Order: sequence, then structure tokens, then C-alpha cells
Amino acid sequence: MEKALKLVRGPATAVSRRAVVLSLVAVGAAGCAPGGAPKADPKASATVKASGTVTVWVGSWWADIVPPIEAAWKKDHPEITLKFEPLPINGYVDKFTASALGGDPPDVIDLDASMISTVAAQKLLQPLDELVKEVDVKDYAPGIWSYSQYNGVQYALPNRASSDAFYYNKTLFDQAGMAYPTNSWTYTDMLDMAKKLTKAGQYGVGLAADVSDPANAMDLLSGIIWANGGEFMNNDNTKSAMNSPKTVEGLTFWSDLYTKYKVTPPGTPNFTTSRDILPLFEADKVGIFTTSSNAITEFAKHPELKYGLVLSPGKVNRAGGWTMGIPVGAKNPDAAKVFLLWFSDPTRMGTFMNRTPARISANAIAPWNDEKYAVFSEALKDSKALPQVASWNEMQTIIITEGQKILVGQKTPQEAADAMAKQIDPILAKNR
Repeated sequence: MEKALKLVRGPATAVSRRAVVLSLVAVGAAGCAPGGAPKADPKASATVKASGTVTVWVGSWWADIVPPIEAAWKKDHPEITLKFEPLPINGYVDKFTASALGGDPPDVIDLDASMISTVAAQKLLQPLDELVKEVDVKDYAPGIWSYSQYNGVQYALPNRASSDAFYYNKTLFDQAGMAYPTNSWTYTDMLDMAKKLTKAGQYGVGLAADVSDPANAMDLLSGIIWANGGEFMNNDNTKSAMNSPKTVEGLTFWSDLYTKYKVTPPGTPNFTTSRDILPLFEADKVGIFTTSSNAITEFAKHPELKYGLVLSPGKVNRAGGWTMGIPVGAKNPDAAKVFLLWFSDPTRMGTFMNRTPARISANAIAPWNDEKYAVFSEALKDSKALPQVASWNEMQTIIITEGQKILVGQKTPQEAADAMAKQIDPILAKNR
């Protein structure tokens, strides 16, 4: 496995990170005013009229930005009351599904990219093909725009785009006398570094494996599997590929970080990135981990923390983001459409979002035009989507749950992989 992963490397980039950001922003230049700030989307119009209250469900990380959004909305749309409900990620999609099936959904639901196919397949979202004619599609990051569709139908309008990169703790690397990782590194290099960083009370790698936050859990696992040439599904998404040789090798390498090499902290099987790994990284107890740009906001609260950013080993990484849809049964769908168009404006998106905005031209606005975000823009070109199939959330839960069984010693990687395939194949067959 280590040998296989070592072959996955590309040449170090000769393009500066800032140049990458500027080139991406240039793609949306038509939507930017002189001086680099994006102007209002010329295609967005006030063709939809509404009144009353519009309820919007979002993740808990929106809590700090809700007040300024609501204040700006009230100024522009006093005729509609905007009501945000920030919710914890644990059980988020289940709560929405229950509300929609029960006939009491919000007017707008913000969904992780991996949730769209499952929710859309259940016919819980309204098609938005007519609404998206009001926006400049070319100004959206292509990965999350694609995720917002299911079977060729647009079901959501993106607000956040993401790619994964690796964070490394400079203090721990300096103490160990080690060179920092470069964009040409491999997972074998990462393991070698992790071994050298690991000592009493200190660990080389943070690994998230808790099913309560599946996006976190899939970050490192998917990157390792893809870098080794493995896949989650076969080419036409009709069969699981979880027990294929390359994927099992990836599962083995991933689990060995905890079970064999012990370069991840105790408790790893129940870790999430935000709850567990970030605090350890901030405390100089973990040397390397992967996630999207959202950790930059958290680390800004700790100016004493010295860290760097680098592309994922082998460069392939999980594409992601969040995208807003209108549920079937929404009480005020017209007001929901007004909100979606209003928030799709690149200036508002770039100003209010505390995660990387989905619109390319919004990257012209601070802090997104800062060089530290450039690695994530560069990573977008090698980001890869998880399977967009009905019931993906259920399959993802199976993968993570069986993966945990490897970590706690209940199953071997091959046994867990066979169990994954045995459970996933009937789901795929049922949904054909």
C-alpha cells in the first residue's frame, strides 16, 4: 500500500498561490466592478414578489453571521420577515427529512453537497430550473454547481464551495527538525512525517471517523482511496467498489494510521474535525490534518498558532460545499425564491459568508482574496465528487460505521469492505 501510494505524485506547481486566486477571480471578471469588487448580478432580477415570513435552516456555524444578514435583508425587504434557524450538524439531514415528510419543512434548507442526491431522490425538493435562469451560472464553482443537480434537474442554489487541503503545525515540524511538506508529497511521505511527529502526548495525524459528521469522516478516507486508484462505486454506479483490491488497500492504509502505526490520538474512532482535531492542533498536540478552508476562521482566534497549508498528497481531494433548496411543502416558496436570488448576489455572498463562497467573483472580496485561501482555489481543479446516487447518505453511513469497526479491532479491512459492499449493493439495486 505504501509503495502504491508513493507512486501518486505530481510535479510541484510553478504557479504562485496568489496567481491561482487571481486567475479564478478573473473568470468572474464580467461580474466585477472597477477596483475588483463584484457588482450585482446583471441577470438576477426582482421578478418574484412575496410577503410574510421565510424560514431558513442552516448549520450552527452560521450563528455569528445571521444578525448582519438579517439586518441587511430587513433594509432591502421590509415586506418579508427573515427567520434563520442555525442547527447542529448531528442529525441535521434526518431532522429535515422528518420535517419534510411530516409536512412542516422550512422554506429554505441549506444542504451539504453529499446530501442533495439522497434528498432529491426522495422528492423532497422543488426543481429550481426556472429560478437559476436568473443567475450567472458561469460564476459558480463547477463542483458545487454540479452537486446541486440530480438526474439533470437543478434542485438548489449554492452558497459555499469547498475543496480540501492539508494543514500542518509549523511548531511541531520545527521542534522535530523536519522540512515542511510540499505540493509534491505522497501519503507515504505523510506517514513518515507522522511517525517522526508522534511521541508521548503528541500525534502525527488527526483522523476523523465519527458518523455524526460524515463530511469530516470522508475527507481523509476518500483522499487516500482515490490516491491509491480505488473508488466507492463502479463506473456506472450500479455496484459497490468498496471491496475492490485498490479500495481495500486504501482502507487498510487509513485504518493502519490508528491501529498499526498509532500516529493518531486515542479516541480517534469517535473524532470529528471541528470538535476534536482542531483543538488538539491548536494545542500543538496534532501535527497534520485535512479539511476545507473553514479552519482558517477558527485559527484566526489563535494568533499564537503557527501553521501552513499544502495540497493533498497526490492532489486529489474531496469536493464539497453547501447549497440551498426549497422543500416540497414549504409554506412560503415565493419568499424563499426572493431570498435565494437576494443571497446569490456575489457582493452579499462574499461579504457575509464565513466559509468560502460558491461564486467565483466573490473571491475578490476580503478575506477571500487573501493569499492563504489560494491553496483551496488551486485544489478545486483536482477535487472529486463523492457518488451522486440516491440514498448516498445511507451508504456513506454504512462506510463510516464499518470503518469504525476496523479502527476498534472488530473487523479486518477486508471483512469491513465486504460488509460495506453487501449492504450497499441492495440499496443500489432498489434505487435503479
